[in-house]
Amino acid sequence: MKRYRTGTEAAHVMRDDGDGLMGGLNDVGPDAWVWSADVDYLSGWRQAREAADKLNGALRAAGLDSSTVRAVPNVDADGRGVVRLTAALPAADELADLLRQRGTDSRRRGV
Repeated sequence: MKRYRTGTEAAHVMRDDGDGLMGGLNDVGPDAWVWSADVDYLSGWRQAREAADKLNGALRAAGLDSSTVRAVPNVDADGRGVVRLTAALPAADELADLLRQRGTDSRRRGV
């Protein structure tokens, strides 16, 4: 008989670093689905980690503080990498303003 882990049992792999922006599996509710021994979650998480690192670099370059806004790697039930954007207020508003400004600038240039 195969042993399946619940999200709670496996959550020790990725922990909260204590800043209030949960960086682990709790972002999606660890008990929302059952972990399957047949799914390679680690590969998906590694891919998501690379993408999250790139996005976090761009967020820092835009002047946003990592203690208030950051990309968090995760996986879905099928083992696909997922990147979630986590932001505290008012950083979410600041990011929205930056994105709106970027969109306005792009339209002005015809991009």
